[in-house]
Amino acid sequence: MEVTTPTQIAARTRRLQQGFTLIELLVVIAIIAILVALLLPAVQQAREAARRTQCRNNLKQIGIALHNYHDVNNCFPPGNVTMGDCCSTPSLINWSISILPYLEQTNLQQQYNFNLPNETPANVAVLKSKLPVYNCPSDINAGALLVPDSGPHNNQTWAASSYRGMGGVGWSAGDSYAYRRQWDSSDILHPNALDRLRGMLYWCGRGGSGAGKFGPVNFRDITDGTSNTLTVGEYTTKSRPRRTSFWGYTYTSFVLSCATPESRTLIADYNLCQAQGDSNPCKRAWGSFHSGGTLTFLLADGSCRSISPNIDMRVYMGISTIGGSEVIGEF
Repeated sequence: MEVTTPTQIAARTRRLQQGFTLIELLVVIAIIAILVALLLPAVQQAREAARRTQCRNNLKQIGIALHNYHDVNNCFPPGNVTMGDCCSTPSLINWSISILPYLEQTNLQQQYNFNLPNETPANVAVLKSKLPVYNCPSDINAGALLVPDSGPHNNQTWAASSYRGMGGVGWSAGDSYAYRRQWDSSDILHPNALDRLRGMLYWCGRGGSGAGKFGPVNFRDITDGTSNTLTVGEYTTKSRPRRTSFWGYTYTSFVLSCATPESRTLIADYNLCQAQGDSNPCKRAWGSFHSGGTLTFLLADGSCRSISPNIDMRVYMGISTIGGSEVIGEF
C-alpha cells in the first residue's frame, strides 16, 4: 500500500490552489475581443449578402408578375391612375396593386374595391397590408405603418415598402429648374413631356377618362431593348421616413420615381438630397441601405442589375427610358 507523505500532500494542495492571474485573465479577454472584432465584419457582410439576395429575389418575383400581367392584358400595368389632375385629387390603381394576383395575392386584391378611391377607409385597410415581396430586408422603413408626407391621405396610415416604378426622365416646362416636371401625374399632358423620355411605368390618366395622352407600355414600345430598360428599383430614406415608398399609396411619387441626372437623387437620405437643391427630384429619387448604397433594379426583361450611385449620368438617363435610341454601353 502506497503511503502519501506530508510533502506530497502539500505539493498537491499547491497545484489545486493554482489558477489564472489577473494579467492572464486580461490577456484571454483581450484575445477574445480581438477575435470577435475580426469575425463581426464577416458576419455582418454575410447577413447583408443574404439580405441583398432576398431583395433581388423580390424584384425577380415582381418581374415575373409584370410579365404575366402583360401576357394576360397585352401591356404592362399603368404606373398610376388618379381621379383628376395633380396634386391632391383621390387616386385609383397603380402598378403594384395591379399585379397582386400574379404575386399569389388574389385574396387581397379581391378585398380591394376598384370603383372607389384608394383613400376610402375600406381600401386603405387592404393597402396597409405588409407584403414581404414589396419589402427589402435591408430597408429599415419597410412594413412600417406611416402617414405619407403629402397628398390626399386623410391622415390614414399606409404600409411602407421598398420599391418604385420607373416613370422616365424629367423634363423642362419653362421653369427655372430643368428637371422639375415628372411622369407621375398630369404633368405628363404638358407638350414638353416627350414620348422619348417616358419610362416603363407612369401616370396613365384620370379615373373614368381612359388612358390619357399615353397608354400603358407594351413590349413593342421598348425600342431601347428590354435588357437596357429600368423598370422597378429601390427607394428608402434614413431621414424623413414619411417620404419613403408605399406600395398601395398611388399619389404621385410614393409608388413611382423618375430619373434626374444628379447623383444626389441616388442616395437613401431625403433631407441630404433636399439640402443640395430643388426638392422635387428628391421626392422621386432612388436609394438603398445596401453596402455602398448600391441600388438593385429590375430590368424590363425580368433580370436584375446592381447600379452604383456613382453611375455615369448619361448612361443612367439612357436606361431610364423605353425609347430614344441612346448609345448606352456598359452599366
